[in-house]
Amino acid sequence: MRIGNYISVVAGELGYEHNVSGHIQVPLEGMRRLKEAGHDVHLVTNEFGEDRSLPACLDETIPVHLVSDARNRGGILTRDSDQGRGVKLAALRRQVRQLKGICLEHGFDVLHLHGYNRTAHLGGGLRLMGLPCPVVCTVFGGIFPERCGLLTRRLWNRVDALVTATRFVKQEYEAQGLNVSQVRHGLIRDLRSEYEGTPESSRRRVLFWRDPSTENGADLALEAYRALAPRYPDIDFDFAIRPYWDPIDGIDELAVEHDNVHVYRFPYSDGITLPGLVVNSLCVLQPMRQLTINPQLVIAESLAAGVATISSDLGSTGELVQDGVTGRLVPVGDGKALTDALDGLLADPAALEAMGHAASEDMAARWNWEHFINDVMSIYNRVIPGSAA
Repeated sequence: MRIGNYISVVAGELGYEHNVSGHIQVPLEGMRRLKEAGHDVHLVTNEFGEDRSLPACLDETIPVHLVSDARNRGGILTRDSDQGRGVKLAALRRQVRQLKGICLEHGFDVLHLHGYNRTAHLGGGLRLMGLPCPVVCTVFGGIFPERCGLLTRRLWNRVDALVTATRFVKQEYEAQGLNVSQVRHGLIRDLRSEYEGTPESSRRRVLFWRDPSTENGADLALEAYRALAPRYPDIDFDFAIRPYWDPIDGIDELAVEHDNVHVYRFPYSDGITLPGLVVNSLCVLQPMRQLTINPQLVIAESLAAGVATISSDLGSTGELVQDGVTGRLVPVGDGKALTDALDGLLADPAALEAMGHAASEDMAARWNWEHFINDVMSIYNRVIPGSAA
């Protein structure tokens, strides 16, 4: 089968080829596995300049086709545009024309788009404008109610199949009267296999790894560290963060104040690696106020590495963290609840270690690539005229 995959803005800023958002990593890995299964897989993405590069996780043997970008964008380090302003109409017309041309030139049996509301609108619009091949759209989340709902409803209804990985997003779309199939995928990074060292026999680290923003709850982790670092002097309370356009204040000051608080910034130095930091942690904190993707991969990858994880009870996180079994779920934005949950786990090291073992086993059983290909192919066969069901 010949499959076109549209993912917007795959190219990232130079130097961040190994630091790629989940909404790009997941479809790229799915494409690689479909190619290994014998299918002709193509990537369609937006044009990019010399200040950007394609991610390291892209299979170099997959053909790449470039089209215009109709949306306002910002980068990892800066936010110099208002993404909420929507699209540029002239660029959108050009993008649609280019997408249709690529689909026809390469004879795609199906065009699979990956993204959020506006990506699905693009897919529905392509069908309205005469794209002959069926359109499948994987959605990582949704924003409802939508502006211009009468128009967007027509676009949603023209998408041949909607797919999502989590029960949370499936129910969110079904509440809008949209039919969605749930297809779980596996993990992108196996942090244990990436780690070249031998895990410490006695792990003594609590780790927050994510952009140091209020959206990711870095301020809540800071609050918990400030309360617990003096109480547990033999435990390291660490941040593994990358440069961010709007970081919280106080992280470096807390590291100066306490010898057992450390800050590691990407790109790491002195032999420090993210897999090493995660694998050798007792517990990971992910107290997010917002999810950028469902499921949130940093949570899934932490659990799969065998590390108990404390996360906000938000969106699909309850489909990853089993409260009291593989980690803890705490109310969104509640610094005291996060501190108390971490304090309770640190006070019982044996239970904490058991949670880590349970986490890796649970993720391997429920979130893997084993059935992904068959599930996706069944959706393609359902929407392609004349295909075997």
